[in-house]
Amino acid sequence: MTRPALLLLALLFLSRVAAAQAPAQNGSSQDTSKPAVPATAKSAPSASGSHPATNADLQATVNRLLDLLKNQQAVLEDIQYDRRLQSRQIESLEERLEETLLENDRLKTKISNLESTASVAPTPTPGTGATPAPMPPAAIVEPAAPPLPATYLPAPPVSDNPGGPSWHRLFTLSGTDSKNTELFHIEGSTWRVFWHNLDKPGNAYKNTSALFISAFPKDDTIPQSVCSKLGTGGDSTELLGPGNYYLKVEASGGSWELAVEDFH
Repeated sequence: MTRPALLLLALLFLSRVAAAQAPAQNGSSQDTSKPAVPATAKSAPSASGSHPATNADLQATVNRLLDLLKNQQAVLEDIQYDRRLQSRQIESLEERLEETLLENDRLKTKISNLESTASVAPTPTPGTGATPAPMPPAAIVEPAAPPLPATYLPAPPVSDNPGGPSWHRLFTLSGTDSKNTELFHIEGSTWRVFWHNLDKPGNAYKNTSALFISAFPKDDTIPQSVCSKLGTGGDSTELLGPGNYYLKVEASGGSWELAVEDFH
């Protein structure tokens, strides 16, 4: 209900209450004109007591009407806030639309200017200083990769101390997969392993190979580490002897080779 309708209801209610109180007041005035009797004293309190009850009901009704008006006012304020928010959103969208349309117009103008420039530019004709067609770029020939050496291991040692201790090569081994060597005997207190790992050819395979070598004494499970290599490269590793040993080679993604030498 709207505020005018509620006010109209309140006025109607007040008029009815006033009309109901008027006969009661007239009756009390008629009773006071007669000679005083004991009944008059009893009726006076009842007539005067009816007024507070009527006023309380009237006040409660007015309070309810005010509460309804406050609630309706709060609802109207919420509706007005929502409408203001929607209006702001619509204004923001309209501004974005205008900016988009302006940018579209700029692009169209730029395209038309480029087309006009292209259509006005003179086209060279043959025999009148025409610009020759560009030559296709020459094919880039990559230099051939140098041939790979037969081996990356050093040559077998040559003794420069006849009759004295020197290095002696026991065997060499190569492959592309994992394997174990045969059991071999080391006489000296020192021996060494030359090893080398090689990636597959091509840049795509650079540093993709792996080589791990361990030296196991016979009947022993605790090895000596020889190498752990990723990618192309090689070196040598000295180990402690004497004894009987075998090498455990773990490899993948490339090729490898090794040589075992004993110093005695």
